[in-house]
Amino acid sequence: MMNATGCHGVSTGRGAFYNPWIFKHTDHYLQTGELLPEPKFAERVRVMRRHFDLMLEVFGEKRGCLMFRKVAPWYAKRFGPAKPFNKTIVQISTRENFESALTDYLDWRQQFVSADGELIERYRQKPMMPSFMKDDDEPSDAKRKAIPVPKGPVEVW
Repeated sequence: MMNATGCHGVSTGRGAFYNPWIFKHTDHYLQTGELLPEPKFAERVRVMRRHFDLMLEVFGEKRGCLMFRKVAPWYAKRFGPAKPFNKTIVQISTRENFESALTDYLDWRQQFVSADGELIERYRQKPMMPSFMKDDDEPSDAKRKAIPVPKGPVEVW
């Protein structure tokens, strides 16, 4: 991208919150031209748990838990069905609360998992894909026409 556009940098934005692997995957892609597979659920939970532990180590239990309330739902974006987890994780105030929320969620999640431990097909999210690899980066004419455009003088928009 930098060679093609002449830009000086690329912003990953909030994508790194729910995909902290973006940096490793980007480096691997730039080195080999090959995309790595998405991390499995167990790896996502392991990294989230490590993130939580580090926050408590740096900020202490009270402040670390408060700060992690904002972070955990980002991890859950790639967990599949996660509404109960999101509801409880944003209320944690101790390590025990975190472990309880995670254990309860893992038990609840079993109804959406097949025998091999993967989400049942209808609950799986589409794989994350870099925008440059998507088939259709440009919206179709029909999609463009469906975008509401304000009418009247600019001052009243």
